[in-house]
Amino acid sequence: METFPFLWIICLLSGELIWGGFAQLVHCNAAEREALLDLKMGLNDSWNRLSSWHGTNCCQWSGIACDNTTGAVLAVDLPNSSGRQPLGGEIRPSLAKLKSLKYLDLSGNKFSGKIPHFFSSLENLQYLNLSFAGFSGAIPPNLGNLSSLQFLDVSSFSSNVDNLEWVSGLVSLKYLNMYSVDLSKVGGEWIEPLNKLPLLSELHLEFCVLSGFIYSISSVNFTSLKVLKLRDNSFKANLPNWFVNISSLVSVDIRNGMLTGRIPLGFGELPNLQSLKLNYNVELSASCFQLFSRSWKKIQVLDLSITELHGRLPALLGNMTSLIQFDLHFNYIEGGIPSSIGKLSNLQYIDLSLNNLTGSLPDSIGQLKNLVELRLNNNLLQGSIPSSIGNLQRLTTLTLASNKLNGTLPDSIGLLSELSSLDVSLNKLTDGFMPSRYVLPFLA
Repeated sequence: METFPFLWIICLLSGELIWGGFAQLVHCNAAEREALLDLKMGLNDSWNRLSSWHGTNCCQWSGIACDNTTGAVLAVDLPNSSGRQPLGGEIRPSLAKLKSLKYLDLSGNKFSGKIPHFFSSLENLQYLNLSFAGFSGAIPPNLGNLSSLQFLDVSSFSSNVDNLEWVSGLVSLKYLNMYSVDLSKVGGEWIEPLNKLPLLSELHLEFCVLSGFIYSISSVNFTSLKVLKLRDNSFKANLPNWFVNISSLVSVDIRNGMLTGRIPLGFGELPNLQSLKLNYNVELSASCFQLFSRSWKKIQVLDLSITELHGRLPALLGNMTSLIQFDLHFNYIEGGIPSSIGKLSNLQYIDLSLNNLTGSLPDSIGQLKNLVELRLNNNLLQGSIPSSIGNLQRLTTLTLASNKLNGTLPDSIGLLSELSSLDVSLNKLTDGFMPSRYVLPFLA
């Protein structure tokens, strides 16, 4: 669903680059070799990661990739991977002499100071990853001059931005990640410059102290946006309706965003939506009947837990046949579980705990052959546990505690060979069959 950085490496490698030790037929430019050696002089390399940076052919050096015809340096790939000592020191301006550079990854290191302003002179740059590289302070707005940039990750715990106007200059941008960058001064206008990027496919603005929304946008230009991650912000506002006009959306995550008001019903009509996470927004409400009576054609992950979802689950819930994960726990849902739930054949995880569900467990629940976790605890469910539950051969977790279930535990429970967690305590069950491997208490 999402684009991962290594895919960008593959794209750059395709027919264009010679990478590291594979460079036998091409030699790098002498001026660029000297620029790289000067860059090395400014770095603190306590683990000697750049030990291969010697000799005349920099195209053979670790982390360097060259054009397979001209020998021009096209990539500097120096991320810090786990278990290694990060690079430190400073990034010297000599880096800007690599005029053909398309790919630069310095992520996970411990450089000092702000992001260098001279990065903006790398006009051919397509990929720039500076995430958690040690830079701090204001992100230089002149990065907006990089009109060829397709991938930008400046995630940081110690960086900030006063406004996002500069982003509108990144006309080729497809991926933007500013995880944990302080955007508290941007206000509700954060969306306007981003709306000028028609190629943008993924937007990650998580833990950014964002607040508010603009509710009136003359035209929504997010024709390519698939992934939208805005979790853990401080919006303190209603979700604007223009969200549901972004028909390209595949994944939306606005967990714990201090959202208020009603969930726009139009989410259920988005033709490509596969994942929607709005959980931990305690003032966000919706009627179950209205919300789940929409089409939800492709939805696979739906998490609306710990909101103010209320009302009854409609029979049309059974039309959401692509569902894999369904989490509505800690809400105000009442009424019975519709028998149509048995149509959700792809379901692997369901959590309806901590609601006000009544009635009995439908026998159709035994049709959910792919179910791994079933959590229905802390409701008002009555009647017996259906023997069809023994059909759930992949089930590892079954939690029915704190209901009003009666009768005995069905013998078919013993057929659940994968079951590792069973809790049916605080019900009105009478003594019955209990497989020896289950030691949890199950009687009231």
